[in-house]
Amino acid sequence: MGKLTEFAILFDNNREVFNPGQNVSGCVVMTLSSPMEMRGIKLIAHGKGESLWSETTGTGNDRHTHYYRGSEQLFEFQVWIHGNCTKFTNEAGRFFFPFNFILPPVIPSSFEGLHGHIRYQIFAEIDKPWKFNHKTTRAFTINEVIDTNFPNFNSALSGSTHKDVGFCCCAAGPLDLTASIDRKAYCPGELILITAEARNGTTRNMAGMKAQLYKHIEYIAIAKRKRCSEKIAIIQGFKIPKGESAFWQNQPFLIPATCPTILTSSVINVWYELCVEVDVSWDFDPTIRMQIIMGTVPHFSTYCQPGPNFQPTQFQPNPELQSQTPSGFMGYPQMSQPSYVPMVGATATNISDGNGIYTFGNLNYIPVYAFNMQQAQINGLPVADQTSSVVDQQPVLLSQPLSTSYGSTN
Repeated sequence: MGKLTEFAILFDNNREVFNPGQNVSGCVVMTLSSPMEMRGIKLIAHGKGESLWSETTGTGNDRHTHYYRGSEQLFEFQVWIHGNCTKFTNEAGRFFFPFNFILPPVIPSSFEGLHGHIRYQIFAEIDKPWKFNHKTTRAFTINEVIDTNFPNFNSALSGSTHKDVGFCCCAAGPLDLTASIDRKAYCPGELILITAEARNGTTRNMAGMKAQLYKHIEYIAIAKRKRCSEKIAIIQGFKIPKGESAFWQNQPFLIPATCPTILTSSVINVWYELCVEVDVSWDFDPTIRMQIIMGTVPHFSTYCQPGPNFQPTQFQPNPELQSQTPSGFMGYPQMSQPSYVPMVGATATNISDGNGIYTFGNLNYIPVYAFNMQQAQINGLPVADQTSSVVDQQPVLLSQPLSTSYGSTN
């Protein structure tokens, strides 16, 4: 690009993940090999949510395609960080122009999906009189603070179902299923402890119990919604012979890398559901569905077994405590800082505005999310290293049940 040899956005401390309400600071670096006429450098930061999809109806001459779009402006910040729109000549050299702004206290987590996104981005633009402006851009990730230690998340979820199974128009007998999990909210990298019992009172063998974790995504446009579901993890139990039962006692189910629950956006919602069912190969599977919250602050018991007087409200995020204990996380000195990884199966998105010839910066972006530093493994590989969009797990035979002491206030 001639005179301009470097034009980039840098964050202080190389940070790229932020929480709502935090300060975002850094600088724009510009290197010129020779003097350049300009009116200055403008910086724009914004957060936007967008959904877009099409649906086609009819055939032949009656075939029609309808487009649906939704959008929301989450925040916008603009400032001249160099100059003030009056033409001048900038000398050659390397220059740093600092910036900082405060994020709104309530904004949803970043998300990139098939039919929309929630994206946070910074643009810097060299305003050049009578010529194409030079641009650079950089996306950053927001992780909404969802603390799994809140008391209302600590109660167990449970359910039961009954099915009279038929085979070839003949009754095969009853099938009963009960299931429960230890709490309502988890973080990626943590274990869901499943207790379940399947009673096979039929005259047929059953393929076994299984648990599946689904991510549900709802894209919202004016007067229209589109829902997609993705299976992100599964565990398959052993066969259940006729007349016998199968039991899971605190069966660990590992949550792979994924995004938090998103319920604060007007264009995209994301939520999770754990389904425990009996695999009936010739009929509908009896299923227990439990909706869970996917958080960003791990449960305290992941790092430290709480004492008998443990109260989660004693450990709510405290900015002053956090600044005094840099090794802690969100005001919890016992917790390690999380690592940040993409969702399992995520691919990069091009974030250019279509004018890439005059745009500097890395235009391929993947949002990253908090992941438990314990780095639990599946099949010998860290969850963050799994490339499949669905993580298969093997049931664990436990000689002793895992502890269920989670500091519940209920």
